[in-house]
Amino acid sequence: MIDRIVAVVNDDVVTLSDLNEALSPYETKIRQMNYSLEKEMQVRFKLREDIISQLVEKKLTDQLVAKKDIQIGEAEVDRAIERVKSLNRFTDETLRAQLASQGVDYETYRGEIRSQLQRNRLVSYEVKSKIVITDEDVQAYYDENKKELGDKSLDELRTFISDQLYEDAVGKKFAQWLSDLKKEAHIKVIQ
Repeated sequence: MIDRIVAVVNDDVVTLSDLNEALSPYETKIRQMNYSLEKEMQVRFKLREDIISQLVEKKLTDQLVAKKDIQIGEAEVDRAIERVKSLNRFTDETLRAQLASQGVDYETYRGEIRSQLQRNRLVSYEVKSKIVITDEDVQAYYDENKKELGDKSLDELRTFISDQLYEDAVGKKFAQWLSDLKKEAHIKVIQ
């Protein structure tokens, strides 16, 4: 069976089956919203555009992971899966049953966890490791936002402010990094 190409990312492709697989979890939700036909078509079109963009970004980061040869060991994958099970209060059997109900086999799931860990490590290298929040940044934020912060002292809020500034900086730097990555790549979306 021949699959249609919906996007080209450097020397890689995003196929219609990739897109349909990513869209499938949303299909039932969209139908349940009982939109008018016109509104449902608008929602589907917007969702399709967003998912194509996400798939392109995933291809770009996966290509960079391969180029930088970022490796994740089996033990690290096991620890990540154990965290998922712990957070969801799953046993190994309930996790596997949940995956099976979604049509995903355990080895495919492990592969996806590995890919997520690789992308996270890439973002840590390329974005997070380059952000420094200074005491001056914290002081400036505190001074500018005293009214909103209430009557707590800078010492009481230092960790909170530092974390907030860091998360804001990560978001901005990540968006810029991703934008730069897209500019350097050959991307063509085929409608």
